[in-house]
Amino acid sequence: EEEPVVPYLPRFIETDEHVTGSMRGSAFHKVMELFDFSKLTDEVNSDKKAAESLLREELTRMRQEQILSEEYYQVLSVSRLAGFLQTQAALRMARAARAGRLYKEQPFVMGLPASRLKYSFPPEETVLIQGIIDVFFEEEDGYVVLDYKTDAVDSPQELVKRYQVQLAYYSEVLEQLSGYAKDHTGKRVKERIIYSFRLGEEIPV
Repeated sequence: EEEPVVPYLPRFIETDEHVTGSMRGSAFHKVMELFDFSKLTDEVNSDKKAAESLLREELTRMRQEQILSEEYYQVLSVSRLAGFLQTQAALRMARAARAGRLYKEQPFVMGLPASRLKYSFPPEETVLIQGIIDVFFEEEDGYVVLDYKTDAVDSPQELVKRYQVQLAYYSEVLEQLSGYAKDHTGKRVKERIIYSFRLGEEIPV
């Protein structure tokens, strides 16, 4: 959740702002990785106070277990994190978690013909793409890929423009692993979602 840098600020302040923004993004991702979504019920999802209470309980647990640093804790926004817990995406994640079908922070490596990155590159050359999928979960009719963003943006379209290619790669990886890309026997990726903590919105991609 990094604020735009004001051009006339001294360089040392610009650097500090960047570090704070980057740290906040990492902190939000860490909490979402460690949060036990199986505890999120329909009742909590529909009640702002209950959502904030559950989040605070989970943050306390993370700190007691020393899996969330004090540095990360200090840059979190409880209201914005709890706002996510009240979304339909979070509720679907909770149901998937209870069914053992929720997957978080999944690393991957995929090989692509170089020409897919740039037309002039030789197609016989392979480029390796490495990344981490924030979240995906399985429902009866396919996978849902979700990516958290803390970018300081003013509209959903900005995030779609920035990250639609990234989410397309995530979908391609999952469909290759499931077998869907080869012969359609596995599950397809039926939805791609960005959640903006800045805007408090689920954004279909």
